[in-house]
Amino acid sequence: SVAATEDAAEPEPAAAAAEPEPVAEPVPLDCTTGELLDRIDAWSVDCVALWLENLGFDDLKAAFMGNKVDGPALKLFTMEKLAEDYGVSDEQQRKKIYYNLKDILRKDNSSGNTNHYTQMLMWVLPFGAIYYYLSLKYEKQIAKLQKRYKKWQDAKNPPKPYEPVAYSDGTNEWTTGTNSDLGGEKLTPAEKKAKKAARRAEKEADKKDKDDKKDDKKKD
Repeated sequence: SVAATEDAAEPEPAAAAAEPEPVAEPVPLDCTTGELLDRIDAWSVDCVALWLENLGFDDLKAAFMGNKVDGPALKLFTMEKLAEDYGVSDEQQRKKIYYNLKDILRKDNSSGNTNHYTQMLMWVLPFGAIYYYLSLKYEKQIAKLQKRYKKWQDAKNPPKPYEPVAYSDGTNEWTTGTNSDLGGEKLTPAEKKAKKAARRAEKEADKKDKDDKKDDKKKD
């Protein structure tokens, strides 16, 4: 019939194209690059995966994470284990993983993977050497600057003039004693001795008065 002929003439619809499979998004790792500076014994499974990612072996992350390979387990890896258990058939790739692992173990065994004091010294020592060199080279200039600064400080805050101690007999330390030869009264040895005794007695009397006043205050 005509209807049957028309149905036969119509082309069959093309088979629906297969939908592309959704690409799985990478799972974020619970580890930071800073944690890789810790000793390997402290590495978690995610840290081992991050280490592999940094080496360029993203395809091995799933296998390592599936077997829960953490830092202590990674220490026991050999090139044979990488080939037999994880299918790393390429010898150069096995060497890259294995030798990087050995470097980390060597650092941990010698001084630790993070020797913060050593790192600090490595930063400080060059600056200390530069400072020492400059201080030797410009020692005279630095001394001159220090003198200028001291003069500026003295001019800004001049020291108070010294006031000589006055004695009860009208003399002071500038006209008696060691400076009596600068114009003071010339005294005989006996007179000097008598004056010293008088000053000593005066000091003792002053001290006694002060002690008596303290005792009176305590009694009050």
